[in-house]
Amino acid sequence: MTIRMRLAVAYVVAIIATVTVVGVIVWWQMEGALRGALQQTLQERAAAVLAGFENDGSSGLQEGDFGSPGVFVAVVDQFGAVVDASPGAPPGLPAPSGTGASEASIDGRRYLLFAVRGGDLTIVTGTGSEVLGLTLDRLAWSLFMVGGGAALASMLGGWILAGRALRPVADLADEAERIDTVDLDRRLHVPVERDEVQALAVTLNRMLDRVASAVRQQRAFLAAASHDLRTPIAALQAELDLARHPATTSREMRHAVDDAHADAVRLGDLATALLDLAAMEGEGRTLVRTPVRIDEFVASVVRHVEPLARQRGVRIATSAPGRLVRVDRVRLGQAITNLVVNALSYGPAGETVEIVASVTSAVGSGSATTSATLRIEVKDRGDGVPAAAVPDLFQPFRRGPNAVGIGSGLGLATAKAAIAAHHGSLGYMDRSGGGATFWVEVPA
Repeated sequence: MTIRMRLAVAYVVAIIATVTVVGVIVWWQMEGALRGALQQTLQERAAAVLAGFENDGSSGLQEGDFGSPGVFVAVVDQFGAVVDASPGAPPGLPAPSGTGASEASIDGRRYLLFAVRGGDLTIVTGTGSEVLGLTLDRLAWSLFMVGGGAALASMLGGWILAGRALRPVADLADEAERIDTVDLDRRLHVPVERDEVQALAVTLNRMLDRVASAVRQQRAFLAAASHDLRTPIAALQAELDLARHPATTSREMRHAVDDAHADAVRLGDLATALLDLAAMEGEGRTLVRTPVRIDEFVASVVRHVEPLARQRGVRIATSAPGRLVRVDRVRLGQAITNLVVNALSYGPAGETVEIVASVTSAVGSGSATTSATLRIEVKDRGDGVPAAAVPDLFQPFRRGPNAVGIGSGLGLATAKAAIAAHHGSLGYMDRSGGGATFWVEVPA
């Protein structure tokens, strides 16, 4: 069932419930008012007849005592026998049990009675209750007709109003249906009125901004990956063509084979980096948290990069507590290794790269530890990162203006994906006194 239909049905149900409650109240009040009016009439008629008896001293009804049409009068003696009655009085009228209003059923017909006692006589006035029932039936029918008409009108009105209220949403849906990846800059029309539809349009436009940004990043990634793959592949093909040419000398062939080997290594490194990035992002590999001692973890990273540190002439200093944390050792290890490799690559010879690890615990009520955060900082004394390059620092295939070597620009992107898989954060800041500091924070 559509929202429009649900709203129309809700309007009808609300109107029917309202009319039913109001109708019951009106019917009940009308029934009480009519009954009270009839009893008042009967009381006045009985009092008038009794007053006539007392003034005239007679013991029988006169022509003027017969009352209005539909109302009968009866005179009952002290023994309960009817001594006189006006036309229309039912035969077998029971003796009144007391004074005041009452009801009686005589020969299957309901009567409203009112009795007034004066001396040895009791004046009883009455009328059939059919008039009251007929009036209440007509009132109920009228209320039913009004309620039915109101229900039909509310259904039509609810259908129209719901359609008008949901028209902007339908327009947004139509506009969104026409947006595709060919027209990434197209956005939904934002209504002028500050209402929920405007908020929905603004929210959808922000979502489209994020989608467009993701698509552009994906396209840029594919373009950069294609370029980085095409260049060594083309060079490898040219070198192999040179090696197989009949006029190639043995020395030229040796150089061609060496160059081809270097390009093959570069292709292998790029393919490995791409696979690592794919494994870190999304559901490439399920996060597996295991207990890890921080100092042992940092030491394993140092052992992995020690050959590069010796080659670059850079020392590595560490500071890490011997505390257990629960992290994915493989993913976090690759992220920290990439950061340390960058620090070793850009740090000047003779300087020291520092790896500083710490754990911050959040304490809840009753001194119970509720969570812990592992923070690792990698510091170097290089030239740092230019301010203009910081926003794109962790994007794939982005290398700074002072980049060294023939890297693919995937190291920091892979580290970012690994930390994101931990629901952590990775950032950069300039180091006091010169250099760069990359920091990692992950829940542990």
